[in-house]
Amino acid sequence: MNIFSKLPFILDGATGTRLQSMGMPSGAYSVKWVLDNPDAIIKIQKSYAHAGSDAVIAPTFGADRITASKYGATESVADICGRLVDLSRKAVGDLPVAGDIAPTGLILEPLGETTYDELFEVFAELAAALDKAGVDMFAVETQMCLGEASAAVEAVRSVSDKPTAVSFSCGPTGRSLWGEDLSQVMEELTGLGIEAFGINCCGDLDLIADVLKELKKTAKVPLIAKPNAGIPKSSDGKFIYDMTPQMLAGYVPKLTESGALILGGCCGTDENHIRAIKDALSLLPANAGI
Repeated sequence: MNIFSKLPFILDGATGTRLQSMGMPSGAYSVKWVLDNPDAIIKIQKSYAHAGSDAVIAPTFGADRITASKYGATESVADICGRLVDLSRKAVGDLPVAGDIAPTGLILEPLGETTYDELFEVFAELAAALDKAGVDMFAVETQMCLGEASAAVEAVRSVSDKPTAVSFSCGPTGRSLWGEDLSQVMEELTGLGIEAFGINCCGDLDLIADVLKELKKTAKVPLIAKPNAGIPKSSDGKFIYDMTPQMLAGYVPKLTESGALILGGCCGTDENHIRAIKDALSLLPANAGI
């Protein structure tokens, strides 16, 4: 079943910044903090479901064995994913839950010492754990380069045929953080069988719209816009996101016109931003952007 058969589709909002607002210390390993404070993620994801999200993303960002080992986690990847997906399921019931697959922080050869095969094995273990935990889809998000994203997608495809969405962070030039043309990245990943592609974790919504407009020219899958609540400002050692829900809603027509049919929020957003997106979508003409 393709979860994205009915469009537009609304994803959830931020997880990390919302956890921080509920007491998670800056720099903490979010996976461990959520497991130690399960009520926080349940409250967050319930709020997204009530605001209009069509799916939520389980808090498995960094649940791979490479990241877990950096923080001294002793549980298996399978146990971690099982517990985290269960928390999302408890929060949202029958609403679709995505398994989050994030970058490992390793750098591929020749710039780094990690091989494609090593990344594939790490992601295959994570994808198998998420699949066993019962996720409905995979969200390969906040990607930085084609090589690691390809390893993640191929790893997912080796263990599951569930829908897979991929989203990249983009630099100020509108390319990947490694300088790759995102239209070419999308083409490569579409060939590997992804069901959606787009941008997340970027606070310049005009830039996102411009990138999506270019992607729309050749896209064979629905496009994603999951922006931050603006460009963060530093204050007393903390990042402040000042894009209000109403301001984000004001960008919805431009984002959909540029091709975004799957929308949500990233850093700095909350359930009010998701509700504003839903309300803005309801005011658009039928089939707008399709």
